[in-house]
Amino acid sequence: MVAIRFGDQADPRERLLTNLRRKKIPGLDGVRGIAALVVVGMHDQLINRQDFLGRFFAGRLSVQIFFLISGFLITWLLLKEEERDGSVNRAAFYWRRAIRLLPGLLLLLVWQNLTTIPPVTRDGTVAAALYFANYYSLIFGNDRLGSLGQIWSLAVEEHFYLIWPQVFVFFQNRRKLLRGCLIAAGIELAWRLGVGFGGHPVYAELATECASCAALIGCALALLLWYWPRKLPRWVLHPALMPVAVVALLAIGQLPREAQLIWGVPLSIPFCAIVVLHAATYEWRLLDNPVAEYLGRISYSVYLWGFVAIALVQRLGHDKFHLECFAIVIGLGSASHFLVERPIQVFGRKWVSKLQAKANPTPVYEVS
Repeated sequence: MVAIRFGDQADPRERLLTNLRRKKIPGLDGVRGIAALVVVGMHDQLINRQDFLGRFFAGRLSVQIFFLISGFLITWLLLKEEERDGSVNRAAFYWRRAIRLLPGLLLLLVWQNLTTIPPVTRDGTVAAALYFANYYSLIFGNDRLGSLGQIWSLAVEEHFYLIWPQVFVFFQNRRKLLRGCLIAAGIELAWRLGVGFGGHPVYAELATECASCAALIGCALALLLWYWPRKLPRWVLHPALMPVAVVALLAIGQLPREAQLIWGVPLSIPFCAIVVLHAATYEWRLLDNPVAEYLGRISYSVYLWGFVAIALVQRLGHDKFHLECFAIVIGLGSASHFLVERPIQVFGRKWVSKLQAKANPTPVYEVS
């Protein structure tokens, strides 16, 4: 990694790199927390046909932010592990992913099958548990997956991360790896537009080969900032670009559904990248405060339990301002995170650390 300065004034890229070196990157929890609530708000609006702020819940674009942050953070952690240990333990990587994601998902599936709040099909449950939900929806239709519809994006991520660590380890020439990420993202974009304009917008949205473009861009950004931070144009981190990006995302979110699925989502990815980079650089209080950090910590759980919260709101009566829905999903997400997911993660990470210690008993130290 490179520390950079231009004259007496600190370059914003150096500020970004400094924050990325911190144990906890500022701003990203806040972005994830807000994005999770936006997705829940969009689903609540679609199901309950509420008008208040409904069109401003650009949930499809928020999912792209999740993809981009995920690709960025996973690659950044792989780079840090490689620098620290001299190699990447792929078995430990997959165990960490399973420990992070499976407890919350399995708890949700057990709840929905036992309580039928909301009801689910057995084959939909199996598809969600096996991370096949996106292709299941393509084959049988979204109505068949029903209240597990949000799991399609988790399936896309897991398909991507079955492949990415192998590619990361194989291509030791990082310049070629970065170029490959950008080429693959371009091919995905072209394929998405082709099938979308060809009359298959749902395939363009759900298929892994169309939907993982944002994750690839996140991977590319991590590689760029790790090895060649000066290559990131300085103007990208100009503070005025953040409100421009937010307004652009809100505008794209007003497009008709089919337009979003075909070309609106790809168009949003550069603006999503600006939001993520600026959040990590400038530590805005809106994104970097105890409430935002808390929401970010439980964002995965909030994303999972959104449809359950919506079903409970339907039983209680309409909530025009979405406040009941948000309160319930935050409560459910908190319970899932702290009572089930977190204890399993603490135990599991200790076990994975022992696994890594056995695989690499002599740590590699590099002088910077």
